[in-house]
Amino acid sequence: MIGEGTVAPTFELPALVDGERRRVALDEYVGDDVVILAFYPADFNQACDEASCDLDELDLFTMQKDVTILGISPDSVYSHRAFADRYDLKVPLLADTAGDVAEQYDLTMVDDIGQRLVERAVAVVDHDGVVRYAWHTDDPTELPRVDELKDAIADTGGDDTAFARYRIGHAHYTEGRRAFTAAMNEFGDSEWMLAQSDFQRAREEFEEAEAQFDTAVRFGDDASLAPIYDGARTKASSLWQAADWLTQAASAYSSGSGAEGQDLRDDAERPLETARGYEEPPDPDGEWPPAEDDLEKAPDELSTILPTDPDPDDVALGVDIDDEMAEADDTEAETTASADTTDDATATSDPGTAASADGDDEGDDEIGDDELAEIQAELAASNPDTEPPTEAVTEEPTTMVETLPGEAEAEADAEDGEDAPGDDAAAVDGDLDLTDPVAGEREADGDDDD
Repeated sequence: MIGEGTVAPTFELPALVDGERRRVALDEYVGDDVVILAFYPADFNQACDEASCDLDELDLFTMQKDVTILGISPDSVYSHRAFADRYDLKVPLLADTAGDVAEQYDLTMVDDIGQRLVERAVAVVDHDGVVRYAWHTDDPTELPRVDELKDAIADTGGDDTAFARYRIGHAHYTEGRRAFTAAMNEFGDSEWMLAQSDFQRAREEFEEAEAQFDTAVRFGDDASLAPIYDGARTKASSLWQAADWLTQAASAYSSGSGAEGQDLRDDAERPLETARGYEEPPDPDGEWPPAEDDLEKAPDELSTILPTDPDPDDVALGVDIDDEMAEADDTEAETTASADTTDDATATSDPGTAASADGDDEGDDEIGDDELAEIQAELAASNPDTEPPTEAVTEEPTTMVETLPGEAEAEADAEDGEDAPGDDAAAVDGDLDLTDPVAGEREADGDDDD
């Protein structure tokens, strides 16, 4: 097998990746991840049993960030599919059916009966494409040494790798910040569709920046730079979360759901509050190492990202509601009092008006006080439920008969010279309130006591 410190030969092979058939090249991963090349003799080999296979422990490395495992054997992609299904493997399985890659890595051998086989081997390739760890065996039942692999992966880092990852992360962060600023301007102008698109782009850039900064934290050996990398990671992480909320807020506003959009905007304020607590990640092309020891701000240095002014659509009341209600009550009271005064003035002026209207009939036609009292007594007698008016009547009364009851009775006495019960009843009936049940009973009984 090729030795440690040599450049890993590149290759491209058919492969089964996440259940799909496609071609895979080593160059896809070098520079981004630490790559573990796991050569094994064949699918369903002697090291496999009913419960496990020889790649099970290596498969666990797929859960580690920045590590990619490529399994390589002489079997076809179709055999790899059955092998992966049987043992639930997640690692990409490459088909080196011609044995060219095994030969490049010097892993081919011929057994005692002349079969051309592939040795079991593991190679760890760093970000520069250099082999940092190499192990192989001609015993197909022997398995890789997982502890040695873990140490080799940890040793592939270093300050150079950490800085390279920080540089990549800073480039993504810069693009994310540019998209975020554009989205905020569009958000303020209610250009919801544009804001949604730019917030989504900002989210993707910030998320990639956070991943790169995280790798710098894990790979860096210089303890003085750890707070810088960690602060950059925290700020990028908070911003991609905020961008995600604001993407949804812009979408809600564009669909007319203003209340939902405001709630989502408020949710974005929480991660933004965290982001405000950190300085901008230093430019890797500027002064390095940076002058500051930590990106975390003091409490009195916190800045804002979202606009602090109220939304254009949010209109605040410019008056005090309680004061306005009190003024409205006073105005209503004044209006009522004014109306009452006007009515009193009108009522007071009515007698004069009536007198003026009747001025042409003064003399014999004017009703005296005695006649007025007699009329009121007659009305009270015919409708006992109605109280007599407390104020003097200023207009000429109107009756249901042409002559008053008293006058009719006097005329009857003068003509007949004796009482005429029928005529008396008729006169009384002429002044009856037909809605009065008591009066109706009196009429039925012929009672003429009045």
